[in-house]
Amino acid sequence: MSLQSLDALHERYGKHYPRWLLSLLMISTMAMVLASTSINVALPALMHDLNIGRPLAQWLSTGFLAAMTAGLLLSAWSLGRFGARRTSQFGLLVFILSSLLALISDSAWQLIALRIVQGLCAGIIQPLAMVLIFRVYAGAGRGMALGIYGLGIMLAPTVGPTVGGYLTDVFGWVAVFWLPLPLCFIGLLGAGWLMPNTREAQPPTCDVWAFMLLCVALFALLGALAEAQRFVWSAPRVYVPGLIGGLALLGFVQRCRKQARPLLPVQLWRYRGYRNACWVAVTLGVGLYGSTYLIPLYLQTVEGYSAGRAGLLLLPTGAVLGLASFAGGWLSDRISAAVLLVTGLLLFAVSSAAFGVLASGTSFAVLCFWACVGRIGFGLILPALNTGALDILNPQELAQGAGTITFMRQLGGAFGVNLLTFFVEWRHAAGGGDALAEAAAFQQSFVVLAAVFALTVLAAMKVQVSSR
Repeated sequence: MSLQSLDALHERYGKHYPRWLLSLLMISTMAMVLASTSINVALPALMHDLNIGRPLAQWLSTGFLAAMTAGLLLSAWSLGRFGARRTSQFGLLVFILSSLLALISDSAWQLIALRIVQGLCAGIIQPLAMVLIFRVYAGAGRGMALGIYGLGIMLAPTVGPTVGGYLTDVFGWVAVFWLPLPLCFIGLLGAGWLMPNTREAQPPTCDVWAFMLLCVALFALLGALAEAQRFVWSAPRVYVPGLIGGLALLGFVQRCRKQARPLLPVQLWRYRGYRNACWVAVTLGVGLYGSTYLIPLYLQTVEGYSAGRAGLLLLPTGAVLGLASFAGGWLSDRISAAVLLVTGLLLFAVSSAAFGVLASGTSFAVLCFWACVGRIGFGLILPALNTGALDILNPQELAQGAGTITFMRQLGGAFGVNLLTFFVEWRHAAGGGDALAEAAAFQQSFVVLAAVFALTVLAAMKVQVSSR
């Protein structure tokens, strides 16, 4: 197979090549995000069929997100050693195989293990998109391209629960595992034509020890939080994994600081704008994945919605999100990233606060309206976040910078879902464990989300494209 660079592919396919590549990248991204979020609407059915509770069921979401978070840091290494085409095709192939195996699994732990494999593949694939976008859109139009790409990231968590919910009502929870497969097959075939397959002359090495420390830290800390939902903090099942996770995290950070080419490029945080953008990315992950986890679960367990109707509430927000993403991409070429980030954060804070104060039995239209307000905020945040974070980096730092900003977003998603589950379980038990206590627990969790977004405004105000 001959080597084909971006320039060679551009010359081969003509002026429309950037659009074709962008479409392919958006499809692949949608498949990964669809898989990470559509599971949420099927959780009540999974809990019923497999006879498991929320503390174990949440691993189907957090296990995926944790593995995806770790996999993100392998993306730059894989891109340099194998090239974008092979990396994308191998990751999609393994993802497809794990999805097919999930269809014949019959236990929660089998599904959790397969979700972890899927998350690792998604983490390696997803950062490739931003790297290629920044390379192929070197001049004007980058903001709009990022807005379209943001549509792929944001639209999937909106449409996924809707389609997944109705499929779950008809076919059962297995439907959410074959839902992303058509997009995966398109991405697998399209990569053979449109993805560059050039590799670095001196490919980077992979710090295996750092990666192992990161995996131990993520899963041990998440495990400690999961066990804390069932046992007291002083129980060995809680503090032992917590201690192991804390020590592994410390070892990971120290190793990254000493390596010439670290797995997590902590040296990028010397840029003030990039450092603050990372804080915004963490909050974005908490809100994006936390809300798509909480809302369907709240609607089914408290409001009594079916899986299909719970997903349907998020469907109109897809159109709103699409318009907001295009607007955010257009505005990011013209307005300071800080202004867009602050506006988006405040819009989601208001939306989440509204869910926290609305009474049980609120109409479908009112709930849908406030969900749309939050999606407008998301649509403004993502293009501005990518522009504000990556435009201040040197060209040779783009690959690691893109992986790191996505890592921070997924880190927020993994721990956000876990912490929100812990909070709901805690407030439910503290309120007496009845139906009224459960409704109050969900409302309080939405208020906490609103407070987190409001506080992140302080970091967003300091994100400037030109700041170093």
